[in-house]
Amino acid sequence: MGQFNPADDIQTHDIAQRARQAQYELVSKGALRAVPLNIVNALLLTAIIHPYVAPVVFWPWLAVLCIGPILRFSAMLRARKADRAPNDAEMYLYIALSGVVGVAWGMTPLILSNAAPSLVAQTVGLVIAGMAAGAVLTSAGERRVILSYAGPALGLWAVSLINVDPLIGSFGAMMLLGFLAGITMLAKTYAETLKESVAATVALESANTKTLEQAAALARLAEHNDQAARKAEETARASAVMLANMGHELRSPLNGVLGMAQLLNKTSLTDEQALMVSGLLESGENLEGLINTVLEVSRIDAGRMELVVEDLTASDLADRLRREHKPHALAKKLDLNIELEGDAERTLRADGGRLMHMCRILTGNAIRFTDSGGVTIRLSAGEASNASSSLRVEVCDTGSGVPESSREQLFIAMGRDTIDPNIKQAGTGLGLHLVRKLAEMMHGDVGYAPAKDGTGSIFWFEVKLRHSAKADRFADGEQMSVSSRRLRVLVGESEPALRSVLLGYLKSFNCVVTCSSNGSELLDALSASAYDAVILGHELTDTAPEDAAADVRALPSTAAMTPVLRLVEGLDAALRVNAMETLIRSPVTAEVLMEGLKQALANDPIANAQLYRIA
Repeated sequence: MGQFNPADDIQTHDIAQRARQAQYELVSKGALRAVPLNIVNALLLTAIIHPYVAPVVFWPWLAVLCIGPILRFSAMLRARKADRAPNDAEMYLYIALSGVVGVAWGMTPLILSNAAPSLVAQTVGLVIAGMAAGAVLTSAGERRVILSYAGPALGLWAVSLINVDPLIGSFGAMMLLGFLAGITMLAKTYAETLKESVAATVALESANTKTLEQAAALARLAEHNDQAARKAEETARASAVMLANMGHELRSPLNGVLGMAQLLNKTSLTDEQALMVSGLLESGENLEGLINTVLEVSRIDAGRMELVVEDLTASDLADRLRREHKPHALAKKLDLNIELEGDAERTLRADGGRLMHMCRILTGNAIRFTDSGGVTIRLSAGEASNASSSLRVEVCDTGSGVPESSREQLFIAMGRDTIDPNIKQAGTGLGLHLVRKLAEMMHGDVGYAPAKDGTGSIFWFEVKLRHSAKADRFADGEQMSVSSRRLRVLVGESEPALRSVLLGYLKSFNCVVTCSSNGSELLDALSASAYDAVILGHELTDTAPEDAAADVRALPSTAAMTPVLRLVEGLDAALRVNAMETLIRSPVTAEVLMEGLKQALANDPIANAQLYRIA
């Protein structure tokens, strides 16, 4: 047995009620048009039949045909004035008056005298049939009105036909009854169709309501998730700040331990004591390296990392690597080869200390996990644009390699639980995690690949560095702060759908977004706060997007220098960078919008470093 669903019962009742209201409204509207037609037809018919009807019958008949429709009209007038469907009482009165008018029309053939010509009788029959058909047209939604009006009219007409000729009249009466049944079935079909339409409308409204409720729930969930993400980000950053502030407290006692151990190592020691001091120094140096790595990662997460920009070449970097790692390789009887490709003498602007740290981590791991054979470091410098070059560093070893199941998590410190146990025992994984973080700060990437011959590994990173020039705005040793923050973007667009698309894209790019629907709000927002970029869509309520861009450039403050991106339909290229703005072809994709922002922020390395996908 099926279970009773109250919601379905309520919906069924609602459909029936609304269908009845729709039927009543149609009858009400039809009545306003049927009344003049009834009176006009009655007056025209009066001109034809009055010579053949006794006065004592004629005047009451005419009065009913003229007053009856007016009373029918009055029954519907109050509902029409109130702009509502008639109530049941008004509808019952209308049905009763329709019956009276129908009887008057049906009596017309019976009140004609025997002297009336056949043409007059035929005209009367034609008018009665036309009025019955008119009842169907004006009251098709309610069968009771049709039966009360057409039933008496056609029934009495059938009686008059039988009175004239019982045999032939009976056939005519049967035809009239068939006509009555036909128009009744037509009215029933129309009422069912009306009910189905109402049911479809109710179902559509219900679906629309559920969609709106789901959209509201999703919006609340998205807002909750965004708040939770911001809270988690703030908590993580606070923890990172605390850890970064602990750098001095951690290093001071460690330096004391290492210093004392080094002094102790220079004194007269027995062989056993010398071995113990050597182990103490090695463990202390390893601990110092681990602490340095942890503090570097925490500084990046806390947004307190500073890049010390200086001039260097790939050849300089190779010399440093050779001097530092050659002794370690010889100690393990490994070959250390350093290869240079591309323009190794091109002078680049970079933080040489941190580039060296990244190379040190990869090379140290390679030497550590290689027992025989050798390690090859390959440095490739290639021109990426007229103002920058890409520097790729590959460290190849002949060690045991990395299991395939662990490769995806190599550069993610939080993913170490999924790494092969042998790999986990070899270290914390923070070194590779730091390499990835530093590479991303330098607009680069990291990766791993197995050696081509199947033995060993290839770890690599690639960064994008600017060319050095005499007019460079960064002096050697200058500290360039790269704070970890979310970019602030101002969006100008009045159309909700496009605004939602831009909002979704930009939030996934690590951006905090402010939206304005008109040019005045946009200029006020720029005057009140600093933004990293302005994005103009297709429409603003008070101005054209291109005029809004010109207004931004005309601001009497540094806000006029804010990069402007504008969506343009039918642009011949996906992206076009002009002197004053960056044009993006619409409809826009996430990839093109990301590239457009990178182009617009090309002269702001601090902002550009924070532009990355977070979702």
